[in-house]
Amino acid sequence: MSAHIRTLIQVGLPLALSQLSEMAMGVTDTILLGSLGVDAVAIGGISNNFFFTTMISFQAVLGGVGVLLSHARGGVEHGHGEGHDRRSIISAGAVLGLLAFIPCLILLLCSSRIFGLMGEPFMVTEQGGQFINVLLYALFPNLVLLGLCRVALPSLGAESLLLWTMPAMALCNGVLNAALIHGWLGLPAYGLFGSAHATMLTGWAMSLVLLLLCLWRPSLRGLLKPARVRWPLLKELLVLGLPMMITAASELLLFQITTLNAGRLGTRSLAAHQVALNTISLFFMVCLAIGQAANVRVAYWRGAKKTAEACRASSGALLLVLGWTVMTGLVLILMPEVVARLYYTGTPPDVGTFTTTVLLLKIAGIFQIVDGVQAVCNGALRGCGDTFIPMVISIVSYGVVGIGLGYWLAFRWGYGVQGLWIGLAAGLGVTAFALGGRLYLLLYRTAATRP
Repeated sequence: MSAHIRTLIQVGLPLALSQLSEMAMGVTDTILLGSLGVDAVAIGGISNNFFFTTMISFQAVLGGVGVLLSHARGGVEHGHGEGHDRRSIISAGAVLGLLAFIPCLILLLCSSRIFGLMGEPFMVTEQGGQFINVLLYALFPNLVLLGLCRVALPSLGAESLLLWTMPAMALCNGVLNAALIHGWLGLPAYGLFGSAHATMLTGWAMSLVLLLLCLWRPSLRGLLKPARVRWPLLKELLVLGLPMMITAASELLLFQITTLNAGRLGTRSLAAHQVALNTISLFFMVCLAIGQAANVRVAYWRGAKKTAEACRASSGALLLVLGWTVMTGLVLILMPEVVARLYYTGTPPDVGTFTTTVLLLKIAGIFQIVDGVQAVCNGALRGCGDTFIPMVISIVSYGVVGIGLGYWLAFRWGYGVQGLWIGLAAGLGVTAFALGGRLYLLLYRTAATRP
C-alpha cells in the first residue's frame, strides 16, 4: 500500500501544483484589475469566469484520452500488448479536441448576448464581450494543447513536465498582466483589456513550451507523430469523454446556481458565500489532483490485468484524500474565525456577515470530506472506464439534492445561505455514497474473485 501511496503522490503533486497555479492566475488578475477600480474587477471577473468555466466544461471531453493511455501503458509494461496504440490515441485526442473547440468557440462568440440575457448592465455586456473576444485567440492552445498535455502526460509517466511549467505560467501571467495593464517594461498600457491580452499570450507561451519539452524527450517525441484516426477509437473516446463533460458541467452549474441564489439573499450572504467557496476551492485542488492520480493508476493496473493492484491504488487514494480533508476540515471546524479574518483584512465586516461566514466555514469543514471522497471515487471509476453511471448519479444528486434541497431550505424554510450550503453538502454526500457503492461493485467485488 505504501508503494501505491508514493506513486499517487508522485503523480498527484504536479497536477495539484498545476491547478493551484491556475487559481493563482485568477487571484493575480483580480488584484491587478483592482487598481483600475470596481468596474474593471467586475467586468474582468465575470468575463474570465465565463470563458474558463465554458472552456473547462468542453475540455473535460478529453478525459478519455488519459484513461486509454494509462490502460495501454499498463498493458505494454506488463506484457499485455492488446488494445489501442498510444500514438493513435493521442492523434484521436487531438481530433476530439478540435471537435470540442468548434462548439465552444461558437458559444463564447455569443458571450455579449448571453450577458444581456442574464440581465447584466450594458457596460458589462459590451466590454465583457470585448474582453472575451481577446481571450478567444488563446482558446485553441488552452483547450486543445494544454488540455491534451494535462490528461496525457500523467498517463505517460511524464507528469514532471507539469511540475515547473504551470507555476511558471502563473508567474508569467502576473508579470504580463501588470505590464500590459499599466504600460510597464515599455509595453503599451491597455488597461482592462491588458489583462485579457496577458492571459491570451500566456496560454500560447505555455502551450508551446510544453510542446517543445515533449518533443525534447525521446520517449514522447515518437508518440506525437500524427497517426491515422479510425472511427472505432474516436467513438470510444466520445463514449468515455461526453459523460465526463456533462458531469463537469453539472458540477459547475451546481456552484454557479448556488452563487446566484446566494446573491438573491443580499450582499452579506453573498460575501460569506464567496469566502467559504474560495476557501474550499483552494483545498479541493488537492482532492482533485488525488482523484486524477487515482484515475491514472487504476486505469494503468487494469491495463496490466491486475485488478487487485487497481483496488489497492484506489484504496491508497481514498486514504490520502481522507487524511487531507480531515485535516483541512478540522481547521475549518475548529478555527473558522481565524480563516474568516484572513479575508476581511480591510474594513471589518458587520457582526452578522462575520457570523454567517464563520457558520459557512464550519459547514465547509464537513463538506470538504464528502467532496474529496466523491472526487476520488469518480476518478477511480473513470479509470475503470465507467463514466455514464457516474454522470447520471451526479446530475440527480447535484440537481435534485444539491440545488433542490438547498433552495427549499434557503427560501421555503428560511435558513438563508446556510440552507444553500446544507444543500451543497447533502448533494455531495449523496454523490460520494452512490459513487462509493458503484466503485465497490465494479472494482472491489471484482478484485475478490480475480487476481
